[in-house]
Amino acid sequence: MQAPDDQAPPPRLAELVGALSLATDLADGFAAEKCLRTAIVAVRLAQLVKAGPEVVRLCFWAGVLRFVGCTAFAHEEGRTFAAGDDIGLRQALAFAEPSNFTSFARHALPRVARTAPLPQRLEAVGRLLGSPSAPAAHSRAQCDAGKSFARAVGLAGVEGVLAVRDERFDGRGPLRRAKGEQLPLAARVIDVADVAELYAWTLGEDAMRGELARRSGAQLDPGLVEPFLAHAASLLEGLRAPSCWETYLAAEPSPWQPVEQGAAVLQAFGRIADVGSVFTLGHSQRVGALARQAGALLKLPAPQLERLELAGAVHDLGRLAVPVGLWEKPGALTPFERERMQTHSQQTETILRVAPALHPIAELAGATHERGGGKGYHRRLPWEAIPRVARVLPVADAAVAMDSERPHRPRLESEALQLELLLEVKLGKLDREVVDAVLEIVGKPRPRKERTSPLSPRELEVARLVAVGRTNKEVGALLAMSPRTAQKHLLGIYDKLGVESRAGLALTLMEQGLLED
Repeated sequence: MQAPDDQAPPPRLAELVGALSLATDLADGFAAEKCLRTAIVAVRLAQLVKAGPEVVRLCFWAGVLRFVGCTAFAHEEGRTFAAGDDIGLRQALAFAEPSNFTSFARHALPRVARTAPLPQRLEAVGRLLGSPSAPAAHSRAQCDAGKSFARAVGLAGVEGVLAVRDERFDGRGPLRRAKGEQLPLAARVIDVADVAELYAWTLGEDAMRGELARRSGAQLDPGLVEPFLAHAASLLEGLRAPSCWETYLAAEPSPWQPVEQGAAVLQAFGRIADVGSVFTLGHSQRVGALARQAGALLKLPAPQLERLELAGAVHDLGRLAVPVGLWEKPGALTPFERERMQTHSQQTETILRVAPALHPIAELAGATHERGGGKGYHRRLPWEAIPRVARVLPVADAAVAMDSERPHRPRLESEALQLELLLEVKLGKLDREVVDAVLEIVGKPRPRKERTSPLSPRELEVARLVAVGRTNKEVGALLAMSPRTAQKHLLGIYDKLGVESRAGLALTLMEQGLLED
């Protein structure tokens, strides 16, 4: 494993956020570096129209984070509207103008669930057409997730831009929160940059010009579309290079923002990865914490303990590249599905290797699913090629997964969990010393932590059930209340926490450590 270089300059926040944004590219089915290119174009356009330095700064950060909450509605998308392929649905919707049915029918509808069997595809399309409130629900979830991330990493002002990311210049956006110049200038600039980059990269400059002209005065600010079209060549210059990483870093307005709380950035992105499925809420943070505790029992050096916890926080970033339908499938995966699922660890490592500051944890995170004797993935390493520190995360990840409900099985009780881990040792897959350390931790009653929360005990019960996807009717049945009472509780919870969606609620509970007692 690579040790951090003590002589290296302090990492820039743009490096961490830029690398992690590659996960959102994968989650939306975009070409790599889509978010980086959007940020570059947004900064150039803001400078072209002589926007102030604060607007340029917001264009950079909100541009690269435009899709940070893209998987916040993935559970609902996969289950209801996409026949399991939430990635394909978001990719299809990206080409359609928001709140424009003609554009939706032309660009998105032919792509929805196109790899699913015909009956499932027809059902998904029917549900999508019959759910006029779905765009607003998706927008609320994505805005909640974006705001949560911006707050967690301390990006002042970005939260307000992300909160209106789906609004339109003519005021006909899904949430209808603002229109025209009521919308922040940075949000209007990013809207133009996003559409321009997507169409220019995917369909060519002629298609881009036509689409910008069609949307001018409707979704897009005509006062920004006109100068963009007049200077399109210079605004898009260099973006077809094999990588625009250095151009992206150079686009950050000075002074560059340093990483003040690197752990907070990684933890926040880990929560974004986890919120896509109701079965993985809090998983990454639990894995990181358990790995650190086990490493301490094994007397690993302090720097390795820190790396274990950080690698655990982001070890499942690559999961965003796999449709939620596979993660939430109640039955056995087919060989093809299993192979696709197993690509996520390699995707995680690839993402983390982009930023030099993340190199020390990239290999650790990518090795989470390795098993002794080459029985794991993605490298299928033999025991002698797996360092001692790299044997900790696989055990922590397995233990936390066993201690959680999954779509194909209930949560394992303590004795069954212990037997399962020891069986893995017997089969030569997991390290006995590490398993013993993990079992020593999970075998003890967890101390009850005193946490402050604006929610009452009853509200917290409701919140936890809603976070994992329970409906008002199901909450009512479980807590002996009517569905209407459950809904009333939920509205009060949303108001107290300042969120508008299940995803926003789940992210808040994760961030505050309130998912469990």
